[in-house]
Order: sequence, then structure tokens, then C-alpha cells
Amino acid sequence: MIHSLFAAVLAVTVTTTAACNQGDPNALETHVKKLDDAEARAEAFKQLERIVSGIATDPEDTRRQEFAEKVLPKFEELYSEDEVAPYREQMLNMAMAMKRPEAVGMWNKALELDGSAEGHKQALLALQGIRESKAEAAAETIIAQFTKLTESPGKDMGEGQEGALRYEMARTLGELKAKAAVGPLITALEQPEENQPKVVYKAAIDALGQIGDPEAVSVLISVQFSVADAPGTQSIGERAVRALGAIGEPAVPKLVETMEGKNTKVNELAAEKDVPVQVVQQSAVRILGVIGSSKATEALIAYMPQKDCGGDEEVDVAALEESEEGFDQSAAVGLRAFSANSMGFIGDPAAVPALCHCRNATHNPGDLWEIISALGRIGGDEAFACMEKIMATGFYDPEEAVNSDFKYQVRWEGARWMILAAPPAKAAAAKAAIDTNEANVKAEIEKLGWATGLAVLESCKEDVACYEKILMDSSKGWFEREVAAFNFARMSKPGDIEAAAKLAKAFKTRDPEARINIAWLSARVAGTTPCPECSDALESVMSAEELTKDANMQGAWLTARQAMAKMTSGGSGSGGGE
Repeated sequence: MIHSLFAAVLAVTVTTTAACNQGDPNALETHVKKLDDAEARAEAFKQLERIVSGIATDPEDTRRQEFAEKVLPKFEELYSEDEVAPYREQMLNMAMAMKRPEAVGMWNKALELDGSAEGHKQALLALQGIRESKAEAAAETIIAQFTKLTESPGKDMGEGQEGALRYEMARTLGELKAKAAVGPLITALEQPEENQPKVVYKAAIDALGQIGDPEAVSVLISVQFSVADAPGTQSIGERAVRALGAIGEPAVPKLVETMEGKNTKVNELAAEKDVPVQVVQQSAVRILGVIGSSKATEALIAYMPQKDCGGDEEVDVAALEESEEGFDQSAAVGLRAFSANSMGFIGDPAAVPALCHCRNATHNPGDLWEIISALGRIGGDEAFACMEKIMATGFYDPEEAVNSDFKYQVRWEGARWMILAAPPAKAAAAKAAIDTNEANVKAEIEKLGWATGLAVLESCKEDVACYEKILMDSSKGWFEREVAAFNFARMSKPGDIEAAAKLAKAFKTRDPEARINIAWLSARVAGTTPCPECSDALESVMSAEELTKDANMQGAWLTARQAMAKMTSGGSGSGGGE
């Protein structure tokens, strides 16, 4: 009896002691202790993964801090040991799931490339973890490795994915906004095309835009012409435009120099690719519009051809063309169109007199339509007064229009821009400009439904809350919402992120032109203040439409992505003439 009792007590004691030695299975420390034991290591990693899967999604779990303080240092200690090599991906994946910047020591080790496929994969996991945790301390190591791969691109060939590491490194440096990376990223953009795939150029361009250092301006202008790429919303050229837009106002002087044909480096690069200097200049003009700084207005006005502009007076173009200077009006149409378009997106009222002075230069839709849309975007009393004149006397040269029936198309389609330009107090004047027009013009305006936008002006007047309500009401017609967007934006203060976000959320309208304006207005209101919520709203619409892309929306997507680049970085050039 006594013997049996003693045996039972001994059994309980042994069991309890064994349980204590095993430790709490849900405590990280229990399994960290076993990582040095080769026989227990596999099970220890398995149990750590189990625990991490539960706490990675729970921001309140106290074990998150314990993971940073006890688990990550052990991972860093073991990472380089050969016998732990089979578990490296597990360590990297756990660190990534936890999004703790304290893993930077291990990630730095993972970035020390050994040329193996495993090392390549582990480096990619490390870069993802660095981005997820915003581990800024890793930037120095990434820059060093990126520089090595730029110099020896043959080492960046993991499983046939040429340039994958450089792409991810550039992308990571951009998200970290690592200023020390500007020089190496510029060097990457200056590489011959045979040295790296286009994805590396694209990632480096995006990164320079995110970092926003003016030192990158020249190479971002040059890369559009030094590296050939197929056109598209994600092309090298379009990414460079967005990056320059994100850098903003500091890019203006170099772009003005390029517009004036004085950027010899870019001109030489373009010549090597058989790109005319005029194309280079027009590219600079367009980018100035994307930046949206009124500091470019004076230079754009000077660049815009005006010798054939006389306001209400007719200019003897034939005499100009026969003069010693040999004025070329056909070329002037294109240059004026580019200039007017950019001045419209800058939105500076100082451009209105020059634009209005050229309204009768050609009666060609090529430049007249851009003048009209620019006046509409700028808005205000002076722009509206010019639009009134166009509504009363404007016409398209029948030789330039589809046929004589479309002589007054400029009026019935321009009525939209007149209403967008109109301050609320001018609603009655806008209505009169329509009512006193030719019968066929009024009939076309009625078909197009511009009266709905005019009704918004008449009902809301100076009430910003009224415009906001219409803007946010998806059941309203697209033109009603567009009119509301312009007036809501004009009544909002630059830097009002809440207002900018409301505009961005209204991006999904049925009309491509309205989308362009709403995306532009969102960035304009955000001004120099970053607005991640605005970018997310624009991205969500484009992502939802990814599989059903409408070619007519390409301009809207381009504008939205330009706006996103500015609002992500703070868009130092936005704000126009405010």
C-alpha cells in the first residue's frame, strides 16, 4: 500500500517536471531555446510559425514585442550558419508576416548575394519584408547591393527573371524614400539598354519620383529619349512624366530650358534616336502642365506662337508667311495646342489674356479647342468673359471641320466649358449666351444636356455644401457632378485633404473628360500636402476596371496616375495660381 502510494506520487512528480521542462507551448521563448538543438530545431521552427500565424494579425498581442526582442535576434544570429540554411525562408517569412523593422539585421544578411537561386529568392523575400515594415535602416545595404548589380548585371538572373533583384531593390528604395539612393538610381537610368531590362529603368524612375530629389530632374527628362519603349500608361516616358510631376516645382527651370530648346544634352540624345527637337520641346511643355506650377506660366506664354493672334482683329497670315521670318501657321497650331493645354492644367489666371487673344487665330479645332478647354479649367470672370465672346462669334473654319454643318460645333461643345468656367454669379449670363445663339446651336446644346450643369450653378450659387452633396451623389448625371467638382474645388482651400479626398472618390463618372478634370482637381486641392486617401480612391476605381478597360478612358487613367504620383509625394508643384 505504501509502496503503491509512493509510486503514484513519483509518477505525478516526473510528469509535472517533464511538463515544466517542456515549457508553455504558446510562449515564443519556449521554442527559441530549442533553435540551437539540431534535433529539436525543425519542430521549434514549426511551432514558431504556428504562433506567428496567430499573432501577426493581432496588433494587441503582447508577444509581438517579445518576437522583436527575443526571436529576431536569434534569427539574425543563426541566419548565416550552414546547418540552418534549410530554415532561412521560414525565418524570412515569419519576419515579413510580423512587419517588424527589428529584423533588419537578418534582412541585411539575406541581401548578401552568393549567386545561388536560393540566395536570389531569399533576397527577394528580404526586400518584401523591408518594404512591409518600412525598415529604413536597410537602405544602406540595399544601395550597396544595387550598385554592385548595376556594375555586374549578369549576377541578377534568378530563374530567368533578368533584373528581378534590381527591380525590387529600386522599388524598395523608392518606398523608403532613401535620399542616399538618388545617385545610384540616376546611374541605373544612364546605363545602356543592353545592360538592363526595361523593368529596372521603370522601377528606378518610380523611385526617383517617390524620393523627390531635384537632382534627378535632368536624367528623368533624358531617359524619355535615351531608352526606347512602347507607348502606354506604364511606359518609361509616362513614368518619367509622373516622376517629374511628383518632384514638382524644382523641376520647372530645367523643363523651361528644355522647352526653349536650350537643353543640349537632351537634344543630342534625342538626335541619336532620330527624335526631332520639337518633340522634345513639346514633351517639356506637357510636363510643365502636369507639374502645375504657375512659375512656368510666363515662359509658356512666351513659347506659345502668337504672331497670328489678333483678338477681335484679323491678322494677315499670308503676309506673315511671306515675311523674312517665314511664319509657319500649320506648325503654330500644334505648338499653340500644347501650350494652351498646359496652361489650362496649371490653372493660372495670368494666362487668360494670351489665350483669349489667340481665339480667332486659325478657327482650327486643333488649337482653338485647347484654348477653350484651358479657359474652362482656369475659370473666373476674365476666362468666362472670353468664353462669352467665343459663344457669340466663334466658329470652325469649314475647311478644317468635318463639313459646314459643324461650323458652330465650337459653340455647342464649348458651352460645356463656358459653364465650367463660370463663377456662380455668372449663371444668368451663361444662360443668356446660350439663349441668344443660333437655333441649331441651342438645339445641339439641348441634346448634349448642358442645361443640367447650368441648373447646378443656379441652385447652389455660393453654397459649397450644395456642390459637395451633388459631387458625392453617384445618381446624378456626370455633367452635374463635373460642375459641382469645379465649384467645390474652387471654394476649397489648397491643402484641404478632406476636400481633395471627396473629389477623388467622385472619380468614377461615366465621361472620360469629366474623370480627367476630377482627378486633376483632386491633386490641385491637395496642393503640397500628401493625400494617400486620395491616391487609394483613384487606384480602387482603376483596379476595379482593370479587366474591362475602355480605350476612351486612357487619358483619364494617365491623369489619375499623374495625380497619384503628386499626392503620394506631396506634389510640390500643384496649386497653380492659388
